[in-house]
Amino acid sequence: MQARSHRPAVSDIGQLVQASRLYYELGETQSRVAEILGVTRPQVSRLLKRARAEGVVEIRIVDREAVSSAVADDLRDQFGLAAVHLAPALAGPEEVSRRMIGRLGAEVLRAAVRDGSIVGIGDGASISAVADAVAADEPVHETGATVVPLCGGYWFTGPAREPFRRVADGIGGLPIGLLAPGLVDDPATKRSLVAHAGVRRIADLWERIEVAAFGIGGPAWSGAALGPDIVDELDRDGAVGEVLVSPYDLDGRFVCDALRDRTIAFDARDLGRIPVRIGVAGGPAKVRPILGALRGGMLTTLVTDQPTAEAVLALDDARGPVRTATR
Repeated sequence: MQARSHRPAVSDIGQLVQASRLYYELGETQSRVAEILGVTRPQVSRLLKRARAEGVVEIRIVDREAVSSAVADDLRDQFGLAAVHLAPALAGPEEVSRRMIGRLGAEVLRAAVRDGSIVGIGDGASISAVADAVAADEPVHETGATVVPLCGGYWFTGPAREPFRRVADGIGGLPIGLLAPGLVDDPATKRSLVAHAGVRRIADLWERIEVAAFGIGGPAWSGAALGPDIVDELDRDGAVGEVLVSPYDLDGRFVCDALRDRTIAFDARDLGRIPVRIGVAGGPAKVRPILGALRGGMLTTLVTDQPTAEAVLALDDARGPVRTATR
C-alpha cells in the first residue's frame, strides 16, 4: 500500500512564526505565503496581524532624523496633564498626518479602556481616524465595554459605520446609539427630544463615563448651519474652537450659551468629572483650539503631532497667564 504524503501538522504559534518568516525575512508575497502554507490569502493577512498583536513580530522604525524635543514633558507639566503623546512630523497632505495621529490615538484609547468600562466617543475627522485605526485590528479579547457617542447626529445611510461603532468593534465592546441630531433649531425642540426615553438612556450613561475620546475642532461654524446671530455672538466672544459642540475662547472659557441651548451632546462643562479625557487633533489650524482646550482643563491626555505641540507651547508662552473673565 502506497503511503500518502501529507503536510506535517503545525502548531498555532508555529504557523504564526512560519508566515512571519516567509513574509518579513524572505520577502515572499502574501499570495506565495498562502501557497506555501496551504491557506488562503485572507488567512495569511490575519496571521500576520496576529503575529504583530501577539509579539511574534516586532516592527521598529528607527528615525535617524528625529530631533529630540522636550515639548511633551513641557506641555504635561504646564497644564497638569496625565500624558502627552506626539506623532512624528510627516511631509505630505493633511490626511497623512491625521492618519498617523489617529494610529497613535488608537493605541492610547486601547490602553485606557478596562473591561466593563463605559466609553464615550466624539466626532470629527481626527476621531474618525482613531476609530479606523482601532477597527483595523481584531480585538485581542472582548472587553465588554459599553461605547456611546458623545454627540447626537450619528446616522448613516451608506456602508460607513459611525466612529463609536467602529471603536466598539475594535475593542470588543457593545455600541449603543443616540438617535437624535446634534444641533436643533430651537431650545423647545431640544427639550422635547431629551425627554425621549432613548435619549435619556444615553444621558444616563454619560453620567457614568470613565473614558472619553474626542476631537478638538477649529472655528468652522457658518451662518448657514448656526444662523447669523449665533455666528456674530461667537465672533464677539472670541471663540477659537469647540469640543462636543461647545465653543470656547483662547483661555478655555465656554461661550455662546444660546448655542448650547440647541445642542444634544455631552455637556463639555462637565468633562472634568470623567477620569480619562483624550483630546485628539493636529495641524496648524488646531493650534489655537488645542491651547484653549488645555487652558480650560478639558483634557487629561493630549494626542497630537510634534510640530503642533511645539506651536501650542510657543503660543502659550506668547499669550501669558490665563486671563480672567471680564463679564
